Amino acid sequence: MTMSRASAMAALILSVALAGAGCASSGSSGNPPETADPKATPSASPTESSAPADWKVAAIEDAQVQIPPDWTTEQAGKWTVSLVAPKDDLGSSAGFGTFLSGPLGPGDLEKAAEYEKDILVDDGAENLKRLPDVTVDGSVFYHFQYETGHTWNDSYGTKDGETLIEINWDLSKTSLDRKEADTLIAKVLPTFQLL
Repeated sequence: MTMSRASAMAALILSVALAGAGCASSGSSGNPPETADPKATPSASPTESSAPADWKVAAIEDAQVQIPPDWTTEQAGKWTVSLVAPKDDLGSSAGFGTFLSGPLGPGDLEKAAEYEKDILVDDGAENLKRLPDVTVDGSVFYHFQYETGHTWNDSYGTKDGETLIEINWDLSKTSLDRKEADTLIAKVLPTFQLL
């Protein structure tokens, strides 16, 4: 699924850029049924980082987050970094977040969210739902929540100019229940800042 998400991100960026340039078709027939209201309203989510002083910065070209000291990162160029949760006594991590950005071109965040939803449906996301948008440090993120057979997943995306910035979470159902997965994400997401 990770390889598919990387390909899907490239397709999303290209598709939204083309749509913004007036190259997209005007019809929207054949879309899968909605599982939640696609036009969620922004929430009054945390807007300031409350990360402890010993947390580490994980940065991409356009933005950064902070992670606890026992987490690790795997940098894949200046536009992608994996945020890896600590390993347990058996050497297994509870999962990771993929923090990435890329050129989006003209087009609004709602259009990017529509494409993200299509990608998730094509990837076989189960129990897919669009949750209310989240505002962090002045940036509005769309938020999709779903699952696969083995993971809890969340996809957050925001737009900075003509750049799409995403944080996609893949967290193990074996290590965490849904509430614990939400708690883990809620520690890191509020530390987001544009650079």
